Amino acid sequence: MIVPLDILLFVILIATAILALHVEDLLAAVALLSAYSLFAALLFAGLSALDVALVEAALGAGLTGVLFIAAILATTRRSQPRTDRRRLWVVLPLIAGFIGLMLYASTGLPDRGDPEAPAHQGVATAYIEGSLEQTQTPNVVTAILADYRSQDTLGETLVIVTAALAAALVLVRHRGDDEEPASGDTPRPSPTADDRHGEGDGR
Repeated sequence: MIVPLDILLFVILIATAILALHVEDLLAAVALLSAYSLFAALLFAGLSALDVALVEAALGAGLTGVLFIAAILATTRRSQPRTDRRRLWVVLPLIAGFIGLMLYASTGLPDRGDPEAPAHQGVATAYIEGSLEQTQTPNVVTAILADYRSQDTLGETLVIVTAALAAALVLVRHRGDDEEPASGDTPRPSPTADDRHGEGDGR
């Protein structure tokens, strides 16, 4: 992928993340986070990690957004206002330090597509040369995901199932709240004898 396009996608990625943190409408925040996942998927595709890009687009921009929208429809659409601004004095230096650390670490990385890079040596070569014979799977990406790193794939699947169960619990709890009277509501008084006589007289 073209480097300026990578930089543009990265800037848009950061902008969507910041906007998602600041909007008070949770539905708008979900839309921004789905866009964040979509741009992240494009960056993964640019790095030739097509399997990761496909998973990020399907789960991050698709299924996760649907679960968030279902949770919002069952709860509330507005977020609570944040009145304590002191946390910014702690969070902002941590974010700046993390970005600086990542930029410093990236200076030692090899160029993209470099055949002499460590990622293209050793175990990667062994996977490409021996996956068909060892796993009887014609696709090397499928062999890596479902055979060599099957436990990692299982862990990712458990994360998705946990997220789905959490959303289901929120929906079930909200339905129970609708059936029971709210604790702050005043119970409706029973009609008195005078009320019943008034209804019978048409008054």
